[in-house]
Amino acid sequence: MGGLPRIVPAMVTPFSEGGERLLLDWFPQHLAYLEHRGADGVLALGTNGEGVSLSIEERRDVIDAVVTHRGRLGIFFGTGCASLPETVALSNYAIERGADAVLVVPPFYFKSITAQGLSDYYQALLSALPAKRTVLLYNIPDVSGVEISDALVDDLVERFPDRLLGIKDTSGKLERTQRYQQRYPQLAIYNGSDSNTAGAVTSGVAGAVSAIANVFPDLVADVFHAHDAGGDIAAAQAKLDRAKETLGDLPSHSALKHLLHLVAGLPLTHVRPPLRDLTPDEAEALARRVQELGFG
Repeated sequence: MGGLPRIVPAMVTPFSEGGERLLLDWFPQHLAYLEHRGADGVLALGTNGEGVSLSIEERRDVIDAVVTHRGRLGIFFGTGCASLPETVALSNYAIERGADAVLVVPPFYFKSITAQGLSDYYQALLSALPAKRTVLLYNIPDVSGVEISDALVDDLVERFPDRLLGIKDTSGKLERTQRYQQRYPQLAIYNGSDSNTAGAVTSGVAGAVSAIANVFPDLVADVFHAHDAGGDIAAAQAKLDRAKETLGDLPSHSALKHLLHLVAGLPLTHVRPPLRDLTPDEAEALARRVQELGFG
């Protein structure tokens, strides 16, 4: 799996107040910050990036902005839609523009789809893409309501060995990530849960797609570096956990954007409904925690 990025912030998407429009000129600042602080890749338009809240045209605009200002970063894009034709079109667009991978969540509206139906969806997608290993399956059942099962992966690996790159596991269950890693050594397995970073790194994952790395990619990188050097990986994980504590139980998307403003000095941006911005009291509590935990 050489050449793939390991430290991959799951980028937030900047909106104007009320979520009315994209702030495309914000992306170069964030991308430069992430590269400077130790990221070697980014995922745009995933769950933290509110990808499903954007129109197809807006998602293309984000792809173009990230491609243009990527610097030396590897680039992944979330391209999964409830509609198969839209997923095919957006995935092909991202690959044509130079994406290193597309992350495809299962179709998430129908909750009782059959295993055959899900396999048919992914087979149709993979058949419509170039014969390059660019597709990451996205296992996030708490959000999508659909599990990426071993049987599904077995089927796709057999049928499309030249197109399936790997899996991003955001189940939050370390044993699930480890099972993917053990069962599919030919695939790039990405950990999607910051709390499980140390355990996933020890298991040999390809990398971490991290929410808190929007602000602290260096702390995620430190977990990998500690493992590589035979250092204190538990201490590195503890510091990463402490960074996550800044968010507390606040709405995560808006809290991350506010944290970026507080710690990185980037302009404050907003979320798009149905998500909501922090209240003044919540913003004050976040600023207080940042100082108390030593990240101010």
